[in-house]
Amino acid sequence: MKALHVSFAILILGLLLVTAPTPSQCASASLTVNKGCGAAYYPGEAVIIAYKVTASAGANVVATLKVQMPNGSMNTFFVNRSISPSTQYYASEVVGSQLGTRTVIFEWEADMGPGGTDAGSKSCTYTVSSGSGGSGGTTLRIDSNVSGFQVWWNGVYNHTTPYDYAILYSVPSGTHTVTLKKSGCSDASQTVNIIPGMANQVTINMSCGPGGGGEETPDLDGDGVADDQDGCYNPDCNVVDSRGCPKDTDNDGVNECDDNCPTQAGSPANNGCPAEDRDSDGVADDQDGCYNPDCDIVDSQGCPKDSDSDGLNDCDDACPSEYGERRNDGCPGQDSDGDGVADDEDSCYNPGCTLVDSRGCPWDSDNDGLTDCEDNCPNQSGPKSNNGCPEQGPQFCLGTGLLAVLVVVGSTLVRVRMRK
Repeated sequence: MKALHVSFAILILGLLLVTAPTPSQCASASLTVNKGCGAAYYPGEAVIIAYKVTASAGANVVATLKVQMPNGSMNTFFVNRSISPSTQYYASEVVGSQLGTRTVIFEWEADMGPGGTDAGSKSCTYTVSSGSGGSGGTTLRIDSNVSGFQVWWNGVYNHTTPYDYAILYSVPSGTHTVTLKKSGCSDASQTVNIIPGMANQVTINMSCGPGGGGEETPDLDGDGVADDQDGCYNPDCNVVDSRGCPKDTDNDGVNECDDNCPTQAGSPANNGCPAEDRDSDGVADDQDGCYNPDCDIVDSQGCPKDSDSDGLNDCDDACPSEYGERRNDGCPGQDSDGDGVADDEDSCYNPGCTLVDSRGCPWDSDNDGLTDCEDNCPNQSGPKSNNGCPEQGPQFCLGTGLLAVLVVVGSTLVRVRMRK
């Protein structure tokens, strides 16, 4: 009996293990700026924002990137934009004159199909200060033969650049060591002497093995198209054609990266989306002359059509192509005798006659008791026996009568002369 209990417990444990839900896959995200989160920037400097969502290869990822300004307003780069998983993206802006702390906010959601859905957000702050950092506007530009390298300043990590160059702002004067690092390449260091108040420049090349990037072509705007094939410079947009220019699928003048409705033509004022259509009749509000939320059979002005001109629009007309009365829902009334007068207005039932007055009764134009439909001579009075036509009397010829008169007169004259 004890063995039976143990076997039953093992069976239950096995079922639990088999039916236990498979843990969903997780996604993660990264967000930073070129000088590092928490760094100080100065008006006129370029801020390069790097963001990435790491997820399975087939995941559908959408992301939102925005910056909260010191005054609380929000500067939005994009909302719910589709991005590729595990791909590094960049956005950039030039620091304005508004001083204070700015917060970069990156929100994302990854749909990994059977693996589940994961979502989250990242933030990175930086401060905009007045002046130029107390170094008289001293800068250092570092050029290299590869792109996407790390910059180390006196042995301390500074930032990673997506380009084949890096610019350091407000650098202190004197002698310093600059080191470049990149996976697959040997570290390269050089000592630089920074002259205060000047735009200093140095070139540091790296030696890279296979796949290390030593032969890679620079892509300054980070859109995936090498500079020697790139026809456009668009560091904030990586949805591009083969020439490296932003796509505009709906040809509305707003590129895909800025277009909230990339497959529907819209206007820049509406972020690339069609103008609102509050009555849903297919005509945008800015071109709609009528508000008719219950009718979408409209003309080019957005007003309901009345095809048969009976006073009922086609949406309310049960017979839109036939003239009818409102009480009949726009359809002609029933006409049992087929005389053209609806039954509710017809005073006579005469299925064989369509020559009728407004009451639906047959005409008798010559008032001879025969309707015009039965009268062979509707404009001449005649008896029914002659089908409404006048009867024919004895025929009398005017010429014959005159001849008879002449004969009589001539005979009389002859008699008078003979008597004389």
